[in-house]
Amino acid sequence: MLKKQPIRPRLGTVSVIDDLQVHVLESGSPNGSPVVALHGCGSLAEEVLLPFENSQHRLIAIDRPGYGWSSSLPPQERGPLGQSFWLERFLDTSGLGPVTIVAHSIGSASALHLAARRAELVKALLLISPCCSPVPPKPLMLLRTAVAPVIGPLIRRHIMSRWASLFLRHGLRSSSFPNALPSHLNMLPAGHMIRPSAIETMADELRAFNRDMALLPGLPEQVPIHVLFGSQDLIVDPNLHIDWLRQKHPRLLVKRLEGVGHMPHHVAPAVALRMLNAIIEERSSLPAVKPGLLTDVA
Repeated sequence: MLKKQPIRPRLGTVSVIDDLQVHVLESGSPNGSPVVALHGCGSLAEEVLLPFENSQHRLIAIDRPGYGWSSSLPPQERGPLGQSFWLERFLDTSGLGPVTIVAHSIGSASALHLAARRAELVKALLLISPCCSPVPPKPLMLLRTAVAPVIGPLIRRHIMSRWASLFLRHGLRSSSFPNALPSHLNMLPAGHMIRPSAIETMADELRAFNRDMALLPGLPEQVPIHVLFGSQDLIVDPNLHIDWLRQKHPRLLVKRLEGVGHMPHHVAPAVALRMLNAIIEERSSLPAVKPGLLTDVA
């Protein structure tokens, strides 16, 4: 029996900023409005790019620091606040000008910090299943064990790396629940995602999350923020994070998809793309919107 070949990751452009390697994938129209895409915890640029590929916009998806081919930040800078400074350096160096940012899950946290500090760099935010409010701690026993002293390196290198496809599939199914796992996510490169450096980064950004998000000030009203959530998200509590975001940005616009979990951009990509199109087209002339929920049925 032939040995199954591992899925190879997509390779885009690798640049060096402040001695750190940054990996970027681009898609869409080179002359379109620039959109920076940020993936969630344990993921890659190519995952968050999939629902928006070949759009009319210029999509710029980045492997966040410590994931994929992007270098890790120092441990003390791996939380959302530190990553927002990293994102700021990327935007300043790339000369993209103000951009729309689409971010999934914990990737939303650094986008919010950037918008709060450097609003002139951000045209608008589309946050998908955003993890942004400080949250009660979770056990996460596997992750805790994988970064524990002495035994952690052995688990990362010899167990999680060896069984990367199994761990990735379990994580994707949990995130997609109650929806079936979209078939295109089976083509993600498990060995590239479940790497020792990525596991360490995941643990460090989760450790710093509550501390950093407690520091987030009010968000500038001139930066439109639209949110897409699945009503059955079991990874991130929609009500907790929506209520918290409304305290920071009272003109928040929220769309919930009934019966959808933590991956609405993959379960309903047409909805995510319509929301991206709308926020780009309307960002300069959005009417005053009374805070409320727009509910669709997937």
